Amino acid sequence: MTGSFQKSSVEWQLRLVQQRLGEWLERLFAAGDRAHRPNWALPEWLLRLLFWLIAGALIVWLSWQLYTLLRPYFDAAIRTQSRPSDNQSQIERPVTVATWLQRSRTFAQRGDYREACRALYMAALQRLNDSDPIPYEPSRTDGEYLQIVQTLPRPTPYQVLIRTHEQICFTEAEVSAAEFDRCQQAYQDIE
Repeated sequence: MTGSFQKSSVEWQLRLVQQRLGEWLERLFAAGDRAHRPNWALPEWLLRLLFWLIAGALIVWLSWQLYTLLRPYFDAAIRTQSRPSDNQSQIERPVTVATWLQRSRTFAQRGDYREACRALYMAALQRLNDSDPIPYEPSRTDGEYLQIVQTLPRPTPYQVLIRTHEQICFTEAEVSAAEFDRCQQAYQDIE
């Protein structure tokens, strides 16, 4: 009695494909038989060119990242150098609070809220200097002023002006009329 059996099945076909793929990979990567392997080596000059292109692109990308990180500081330094009259007048003779307030009003009328807020900040610092709780020192940073004003009875208005000044110096963000009004209110709270 002869039994019936299947001549092919899906499982058998998959095993066959797997076995043939394994044999092909074995022949391809066999260490002893390099004569029949395809030559995938690139010319040395092309490898060097690719290396220098990738290295150059990496250097350009890192330079751009460094520039974008340091740009606010460069811009602040340029702005500071472009206004030597303000810096010289602070060193030579102090500008009065009334002068800073007048400058603030003038800038605000022109729509230059950035400089108007800066003038309010300078008026607040001059006011602190005149009343002697915190003498003005040109080398002090906004961060140092933030720490020092914590000792005052009402530090919040000063904090508003100092943080706005930081924003003005270290970002390119436009200062709106509403932001100027907030600074003006903070200065009025100081008075």
